Amino acid sequence: MRTFLSGAVLIAGISPSALCAQQQASQARPTPQSPAQVQDEGDEGTEVTVTAGRNLPGSVIGDIPPDQTLGPAEIRSYGVSSVNDLLAELGPQLRSGRGNGPPVVLLNGRRISGFQEIRNLPTEAILRVDILPEEVALKYGYSADQRVINFVLRPRFRAITTEIEGRVATGGGRATPSGEFDVLTLNRRGRFNLHIEYQESSALTEAERGIIAQASPFSIPGNVVGLTGGEIDPALSARAGVLTTIAGVPTGTLNPTLADFAGTANRATATDPTPFRTLLPASRGFDANLIYATTIFKDVSATFNGRIETQDSRGTFGLPSVALTLPVGNRFSPFSRAVVVDRALGDFNPLGQSSNTVTGHFGATFNGNVGKWQWSILANYDRSDNETLTDVGVDTAAFQARLNANDPTANPFGPFAPSSFDPLAANRARSTSSSYGIDALANGSLFTLPAGKVSASFKVAGTSLTFDSNSQRAGVFQSASLARASANGQFNLDVPIASRARDFLPFLGSLSGNFNLAYNGLSDFGTLRTLGYGFNWAPVDAVRFIGSVTQQDNAPSVQQLGNPVITTLNVRVFDFTLGQNATVTTLSGGNPNLRASDRLVKRLGLTLKPFAKTDFNITASYTDTRVNNAVASFPSATAAIEAAFPDRFTRDATGQLLRIDARPINFAQTSSTQFRYGFDFTMAIKSKLQKQIEAFRAGKGPNPFIGLIPPGGRPPQSVFGGSIFGGGGPGGGQGGQARPGGGQGGQGGGQARPGGAPGGGGAGGPAG
Repeated sequence: MRTFLSGAVLIAGISPSALCAQQQASQARPTPQSPAQVQDEGDEGTEVTVTAGRNLPGSVIGDIPPDQTLGPAEIRSYGVSSVNDLLAELGPQLRSGRGNGPPVVLLNGRRISGFQEIRNLPTEAILRVDILPEEVALKYGYSADQRVINFVLRPRFRAITTEIEGRVATGGGRATPSGEFDVLTLNRRGRFNLHIEYQESSALTEAERGIIAQASPFSIPGNVVGLTGGEIDPALSARAGVLTTIAGVPTGTLNPTLADFAGTANRATATDPTPFRTLLPASRGFDANLIYATTIFKDVSATFNGRIETQDSRGTFGLPSVALTLPVGNRFSPFSRAVVVDRALGDFNPLGQSSNTVTGHFGATFNGNVGKWQWSILANYDRSDNETLTDVGVDTAAFQARLNANDPTANPFGPFAPSSFDPLAANRARSTSSSYGIDALANGSLFTLPAGKVSASFKVAGTSLTFDSNSQRAGVFQSASLARASANGQFNLDVPIASRARDFLPFLGSLSGNFNLAYNGLSDFGTLRTLGYGFNWAPVDAVRFIGSVTQQDNAPSVQQLGNPVITTLNVRVFDFTLGQNATVTTLSGGNPNLRASDRLVKRLGLTLKPFAKTDFNITASYTDTRVNNAVASFPSATAAIEAAFPDRFTRDATGQLLRIDARPINFAQTSSTQFRYGFDFTMAIKSKLQKQIEAFRAGKGPNPFIGLIPPGGRPPQSVFGGSIFGGGGPGGGQGGQARPGGGQGGQGGGQARPGGAPGGGGAGGPAG
């Protein structure tokens, strides 16, 4: 359920002049150097003819056009309320064949300090969305392995919105309520946005999903087993008439006899552990994000962004259990041998793992111009603190000593008080990462060739990252302190070769080449290089080819190298080797032995726009990728993976899987080829009311609102571009104020619109 408390503010908060300006600015897909007929469905068919240059306001730099452009009506068709949700819906269009990273996000054709600057903006504030190929990222100082999406905002907009949402699973368990509050103001002076969000989710247990648990000797009533797993007692076997290796603790007595155990011989008691084990942990999160954009020094746009986010969760993985040795001669033992009593502690809290993360961010962006060159400077500071606590059980040493001393208050078959056992120290893992950096970019034209301007972009950047971690497992303390400083520079050059518009080698159409080179010096990994080149060719206006080759060195992240090692008990996995479920201990965290990878990517893309007046595009791309020493998360534990990484799996003497080391690894080489193709087709579907309004405004139909206005009422102001009822008609001057049944005519001759009287040669008089 989503509730907007201020829908009126979204409309009434926009001035009529702003609406008019927005209508005139909402050009969708004009072809370069040609007039464009613009129709925004939000304006009910208002058509504005605009003579467009090569680039619309807020467009990206360079000569590569968007693969896809979305106008306001198309954005609304996705039915989402924020930029973050819109980005998720556009996922297939933003997928790159070169990598799996998120797209490069621009705002009004400019760089931003981070996606958090715009992730919470309402979609109503967006005027246009341009989706561009990976090569455009080079012009903004990024690597060519991510697509580019450019959001163009309306010049004026005000909104106060809230969302209240609740999700409940239909199959039992797991409720997720959440709420958001946003304040947004856009105007010519800048932008202000405040976003507050809270979300909470209940735990989902195995019992709520009908999971069938594996049999275990640890139950709340308890089971008795032989000291070495063999026969409990020959006398018990004789009474039961069968060799007895396990016997359930009889209920209803605190001092069971051998005869009582004969009744449960080889019949273990069981406790269903699924209510105490979670498939999804309980979690909650809070997020506050503040953005302020303004103009400083008269011509420099500045944006400041601050964000704080907290996340915490707790999952459980079963009741704590004890294995107590009952010695011969103990007052509670009817056996002639020492035995082991296995019990689950039902009166104790389940074992669990809790995690708490606090993240802070501050970013600043400055954009300006020097002559025909654009420049931008980004500055960021980020900090993240995480703590993970994992319960490991209870300490049985004190209670075992009481059993050995024949303490009359230490009954292994009776109920256990919370003071009977002390909890063992939980495994603890902490990590803190801090990073700050500055990034400067300049782009513009160097000189002019017969085919056009030679453009270039230069970027220099420096970052510093520190990562401290420590862990304590089973009393063993480990710590790591890592730091990485980097300095990098990137150069990109675009050279026009042929141009039909400039009549230079026109038989080739429009053709340009590009070259890029980047070096990144890492304090802990040496120097990494990126080299790339390619072309952009449009033999005719409806056909465009883009080709590129990129060779790039990549280092594993500091977190992949130095995250603390976390041990998680009782994790359910499927053992592909034995073909059965298994409960194992998993190791996760960093791997300090990772090596740098080398990536080679070759790509050829094709875009077809066969119909000039129809929004129909066909795209196809072929990508070939080879990566040496690829860094990857540990894959699913299949039999083939176990054969390739046998040291990552631990089994007991019977072959049962006990432990999996799931820390990241290097693959010797990965290779992939990908061919993607598809089409985009957009068509406006007008309602009957929209068609009636268009006919009325063209003077070809009646007023569709006649009969909807009560006597003495005030006609509504249309959000489709001014009042439908007031204003001067064709040939008339400025319209006066209109009222139902009559009004003040405008100055000058001509016919007024319905609701206003015809004006005379001079000042119009009142009409009845």
